Amino acid sequence: MPSIDLEAGRAVKRIRGVRGTGLVLGDPVDLARRLADAGARWIHVVDLDGAEAGRPLNMGVLRGLKDLGLMVQYGGGLRTVDDVEAAISAGADRVVIGSAWTLDPSFMGEAASGGRAVMAAIDERGGRIVHGGWRAESELTLEDALRILEDMPVVGYLYTQVDVEGTMGGPDVRRVRTLRGLTRRLLVCAGGIASIKDLEELCRAGADGAVLGMALYSGAVALEDALELARRCS
Repeated sequence: MPSIDLEAGRAVKRIRGVRGTGLVLGDPVDLARRLADAGARWIHVVDLDGAEAGRPLNMGVLRGLKDLGLMVQYGGGLRTVDDVEAAISAGADRVVIGSAWTLDPSFMGEAASGGRAVMAAIDERGGRIVHGGWRAESELTLEDALRILEDMPVVGYLYTQVDVEGTMGGPDVRRVRTLRGLTRRLLVCAGGIASIKDLEELCRAGADGAVLGMALYSGAVALEDALELARRCS
């Protein structure tokens, strides 16, 4: 699924999550409209401002995306149940929670109650789970994260390799295989993707989906080709 990362109301694509790096893509709703015209059904939205501030700050953009008829996976700054409810009310079909479960694993049980479609973000850098807009590092490893999260009522995991996010340096497929071996839940991967070959390798490693950002917006991967591969891998 294509990603739309939000910063001050604009769509951007950062390198390793660092503010001021990467691409400025302009109006997020216009961008989503072009992606929908190219065949996208799902959009992955990251409220970068919200992730750094600890509360969602770009909810109005979410409403604009839903007006296009898109399915939206939304995360960034969702630290309370009220925030989760607000995102769902604004049109999120899935919400992604990272920092909140890292700081307080019990939060996931409350956030995912009542049938809410909640995914856990597993953001890994240097072998540790990071949070707070990727600015803070925890003591948790990938294996630690799964030991915690497999007991939670989440629909799946968004696994981001922060070391290569936005770099098009290629994903660490070995780590994806490790994660696949620890869970049978929905597994969506992000970070470092540079080519259709990378997507094929992620598929073979057991990923159920992938988030495309820099590779898509730089023209290295055509959305139509990625969607065709997704149909063949499903």
